Amino acid sequence: MTTSNEFWTMADQTRLETEFLIDEKLQYLQSAPLEVIQQICLQYRYFTKNYPDTLGVLVSKIPYGNFKCLMAEILAEELGNGQLENAHLKMWDDFLLSIGVSQDELDNSAIPDNMALLEDLLELTKNESTLYAVGLRGMGGECLCQVYLSAMHKYMLKNPYFQKNQSDINWTFWDIHVGEADIIHNQLVRQAINNMVDAEPESVDELTAGYQKAKESWGVYWNNIYDLARTKQMSMVN
Repeated sequence: MTTSNEFWTMADQTRLETEFLIDEKLQYLQSAPLEVIQQICLQYRYFTKNYPDTLGVLVSKIPYGNFKCLMAEILAEELGNGQLENAHLKMWDDFLLSIGVSQDELDNSAIPDNMALLEDLLELTKNESTLYAVGLRGMGGECLCQVYLSAMHKYMLKNPYFQKNQSDINWTFWDIHVGEADIIHNQLVRQAINNMVDAEPESVDELTAGYQKAKESWGVYWNNIYDLARTKQMSMVN
């Protein structure tokens, strides 16, 4: 049986490995053509759109307590605390539109394999154990996602298009997701999961399995995006 200390050692190592691999891959954004960056960011949109649905399912499964309240708070923030203009999907769409993505593209450009993957994550959240779902979407959605967003932001800011047009771009989404608030979220999630694990130490293996599935799914999701970006750039060259 995996201990809680072993789990967090694995999770920290996974995060470090993910940060290294993602940083290496996303360096491409500092020199990529705008059209390619648009496609990469457009594909991230579908995760942003799907996440509140799976998070809502997760909240419904979690026993009453601090972690349920925390996840419900994060879900409310994702949905703008009742205000559409403040919903994270709306903020992401505003960013996309400000870098030249058309309104028609927003709902009509998803990679089919990625949509199937997101549907699979939703089904796993519904049907697997609570701790598995916590690892899959509580940690996988909150903690791994932030690694990708931080690297994206860092390298986009170095891209000539973004440097030239910085004042015309809607950065609201990024102000929230690469700042102190998101770091605090991750720390709160970790502490709340610690409390759950302390109460049910025999469930660590399920938590581990869910988190590993999240890591695997993130890798597939982004590899599909990279493949699309390469195809897009090759078509521009030819």
